[in-house]
Amino acid sequence: ADEVDTIYNSVRSEGKAEGVQDAKDPMYDFFISKIKRNLHVCLCFSPVGEAFRRRASRFPSLINCSVIDWFQPWPENALLDVAKRFLGDMELGKPETKEAITTFMPFSFGAVNNASQEYLTQEKRYNYTTPKSFLELIYLYKNMLGTKRSQLEGNINRLSNGLTKLETTSKDVAVLMDQVQVKSVEVEEAARKADEVAEVVGGEKAKVEVAASAAGEEAAKTAVIAENASKMQADCERDLAAAIPAVEKAEVALD
Repeated sequence: ADEVDTIYNSVRSEGKAEGVQDAKDPMYDFFISKIKRNLHVCLCFSPVGEAFRRRASRFPSLINCSVIDWFQPWPENALLDVAKRFLGDMELGKPETKEAITTFMPFSFGAVNNASQEYLTQEKRYNYTTPKSFLELIYLYKNMLGTKRSQLEGNINRLSNGLTKLETTSKDVAVLMDQVQVKSVEVEEAARKADEVAEVVGGEKAKVEVAASAAGEEAAKTAVIAENASKMQADCERDLAAAIPAVEKAEVALD
């Protein structure tokens, strides 16, 4: 009800000027007739795929109650202008390279259209190409170019980092080789001194062995002498033990 009142108040003056009775129902009918005269709806459908066929069969009024305007194929110069518009801000190398890429876009689209006509003639089947297909071709090229450039930049960065690491490693290896050469000289000097010490120690060891052998012989002689001394001591102690009673008797006789 509120919407009807709003519509009534908005078209009341214009309706009265057109001779419409000043009441809600006549004014609402006037509003609807005005809508029918001035409201236009544009529906855009692509012939690609099954969507357009399915909608036309489900909603016949799309065909029966509308004016169909079939868009004709774009001429090649129009496609070229569109390609220049969408590729103009891209970095594509030299001007002649950019011009060749831009020109190839409408050429390839036209080649697809020609192939589609041959396909229709031979197979009796349609392959629709629309202006949207051409725009998708340009978008596809831009996306693929961006992806490949990102991959190439990543490969360049990895190669640069690898070369930097190889260069650093080469320098480190050169420093290590210099250190190894210095250390090898020190090691050779230490080995020479060790050989000299080993030679001296070998000579001293021979002398020690001779002295040890002589000491062994003297120890054997000393052991024999000690053994004889032990026997003599035992004989003396035995003789002393036998003499003590006689001495004691003699002392008693003196007393």
